[in-house]
Amino acid sequence: MSIDVKSLYSWDTEYSADSAEFCPVEPYHNYLAVGTYQLADNETENSGIPEVSSSEESKEKDMAKKRLGRLYVKYFKTDDKKLILIQKIEVEAILDMKWCQHTYSGDPILAVANSVGHILLYRLKSIGGEYLQLVFCSKYEIGEEDTLALSLDWSSGKYRDDSPLITVSDSRGKIHILQLCNSELILCKNFSAHGFEAWITSFDYWSPQIVYTGGDDSKFRKFDIRCNPAIPLVTSMFHKAGVTSIHSSAFSEHLLASGSYDETVNLWDTRKIKNPISSLPVDGGVWRLKWDPNGKNYLLSACMHNGFHILKNSGTDTHIIASFMEHKSLAYGADWYYGRLENSHIIASASFYDHLLCLWEFTG
Repeated sequence: MSIDVKSLYSWDTEYSADSAEFCPVEPYHNYLAVGTYQLADNETENSGIPEVSSSEESKEKDMAKKRLGRLYVKYFKTDDKKLILIQKIEVEAILDMKWCQHTYSGDPILAVANSVGHILLYRLKSIGGEYLQLVFCSKYEIGEEDTLALSLDWSSGKYRDDSPLITVSDSRGKIHILQLCNSELILCKNFSAHGFEAWITSFDYWSPQIVYTGGDDSKFRKFDIRCNPAIPLVTSMFHKAGVTSIHSSAFSEHLLASGSYDETVNLWDTRKIKNPISSLPVDGGVWRLKWDPNGKNYLLSACMHNGFHILKNSGTDTHIIASFMEHKSLAYGADWYYGRLENSHIIASASFYDHLLCLWEFTG
């Protein structure tokens, strides 16, 4: 049974939008970071975030073009359910962003992965005025020329850590494990995980020594980063195309979601990754997966050519209960609002070629 969805707000991001991240830290839930990715010559209708079908020649031409980005900070006003713009930062093109799930030295902190292989850290701080703003903190450089930082995740999704880790995947198939110490990112280790782009990496929030990765080689892998070098404990080829999204549930131990260019969302028991416990076709490549941060068995999916969907997990059964189809282009960025609203869920979503940010809600 489908649940009604209500559109609340839309906004033109000017550059192509691919990331939307609400702050998970109390009492800063109303702050939303929005990331964009734009080629300098504006030929984004044929070139954007590289897709699995891109030829090597087109990828090389794409690498030669300068990628631009903007990092916006918006504030969610709960009284009228609108977003107001409070900050705009000109940056290199953004591929992914994540907030640390707790404060660091008293401030919320945002990590940004960009198109020149940098991981940037920003603190959300008061600098005068009514609203907080992002202030640049530090930068880590992957160090390889023409390498994009494609995705990142914090180790602190379940347990607080005063020196949290960040896992980063890149366009050469490598994984970089960084640690935040004294406001600086330090490399702990890096290793090759995939033969092509490592589209996604994610921690197991219940066991942060475990890192999951997904690549353009269709491999979904599980690594123990305590080993040196890190070794794959599991390699799954269950997905039939590049693996693009992975997210660990912070409420159900051993529950993991993965998505792929094969247009399927799979749920896994991490103790026995051979066959998924459920598999659901969603008719679009799955670029983002986010478990409901308030503990319900809902899973938010950004399905590229087929909009945004809310999936409900009931053991071995997973089905779509709500959909948002107002975006006219690639569905890339998506996140839940972390604040608690009675019987209501707020979602921010971002799409690429139509450079659109939307805010919507469903009840349930």
